[in-house]
Amino acid sequence: MNNSKLSVVTLLENRFTATHPHASRSPRSTVGRSQTTSSFNNTARSDNGVIEADGVDELTCIDIQTGRAVADEPCSRVKQPDLGVWLLLSGSADRQDRWERLRTPLPGDVGSRRCGLEYSSGLVKRICDVIGALFLLVVLFPIFILIAIVIKIDSPGPVFFRHYRVGKNGNPFLIWKFRSMRTDVPAYEPSPRSVVDGRLTRVGRIIRRLSFDEIPQLINVLRGEMSLVGPRPEMPFIVARYHPLECERLTAKPGITGLWQISPARAFPIHENLEYDLHYIRNQNLFLDCAIVLRTLAAVIRGVGAV
Repeated sequence: MNNSKLSVVTLLENRFTATHPHASRSPRSTVGRSQTTSSFNNTARSDNGVIEADGVDELTCIDIQTGRAVADEPCSRVKQPDLGVWLLLSGSADRQDRWERLRTPLPGDVGSRRCGLEYSSGLVKRICDVIGALFLLVVLFPIFILIAIVIKIDSPGPVFFRHYRVGKNGNPFLIWKFRSMRTDVPAYEPSPRSVVDGRLTRVGRIIRRLSFDEIPQLINVLRGEMSLVGPRPEMPFIVARYHPLECERLTAKPGITGLWQISPARAFPIHENLEYDLHYIRNQNLFLDCAIVLRTLAAVIRGVGAV
């Protein structure tokens, strides 16, 4: 697999440290990392209903050498993958026990994730993503139009917001979202943790709570930049601080929903709860994906969404 490149934002990294004084600046692996500097420009606004963060001037490289990380074990020799049946059990106590077990330290053997990676890059998953994204775009089109109208009425500014995130193999891409915050808010800051966050608009509080702000990411799925199910794509200034183990999140295509999104840890930052994403990457399969999608739909119907 080719080496990946990830843009590192020095200014934003400093801002993250200032916002989170407890975050340590632990050294990352320096293998294959160039010493170039990089920066993101300020947010650019356009007249076509899109607010967009400017592109990357230069890229600083971080190698994700997945060839070394994945053992050459056949699928028959690895442990039985998690099929996600426990996610659909009616007993909340059983699910809670499983969530607690997922938070235990991960074993050092990464050979068990080989089957998951094969499925992640396989034709079956891509076909499911395209069919699912097209179906959802058709079904949700009336809601799509309604949200666009109320955003325009509620606050000045564009309907959509495009934001750089880090995808598979560390490749940055522009993620599409409905705008839920004011236009004068800096593009790259920690996400809101509460509905009382002053950066959110009135409509933004509602659509984030229902996760409706994520609907435009179906465009990213059709473009092949995201999957319906996978680890959430992080902002560059957070990924720039990843340790080698955390970089394992970048071996899979990011998703609109995932194991972390439906877990009890949903209210806390992604980078503080990597166990869920790493478990998914090492066990991903069609049945687990279907279970996660069903749990996601149930959460949206009950109104249990993100902040």
